[in-house]
Amino acid sequence: MTFDRSRLLDHIEQMEDAAQQATDFVMGLDKSKFLTDTKSQMAVSMALVILAEAVTRILKIHPHIAEDHPEIPWMKIKSMRNLMAHDYFELEFEVVWKTVNEDLPQLLSQLRALRQIRAQGE
Repeated sequence: MTFDRSRLLDHIEQMEDAAQQATDFVMGLDKSKFLTDTKSQMAVSMALVILAEAVTRILKIHPHIAEDHPEIPWMKIKSMRNLMAHDYFELEFEVVWKTVNEDLPQLLSQLRALRQIRAQGE
């Protein structure tokens, strides 16, 4: 396995881990509880920043991956990181809730498939 492929797989795994952590942080919470729970909001936000930072690193070492795998919203994830890191006080936690509950389960499935494809040498 080449060094670049190994790094790519590491970053994909980091994305998976962060997405799973964000999902785990809201387990057992309903939307109203999440919207009033600052600790959960901050934990989920940090997990999403880590997820998006891994995307930034992937795009840096594999700039064509977004074209090769358009099913993953690479640029939306990267943009979300910029919003969370630089405009945190403008963050809408209802959107974060929706992201974690509706978008991350699908993303996790896509990342697992991508990791398998890339591990096989695509």
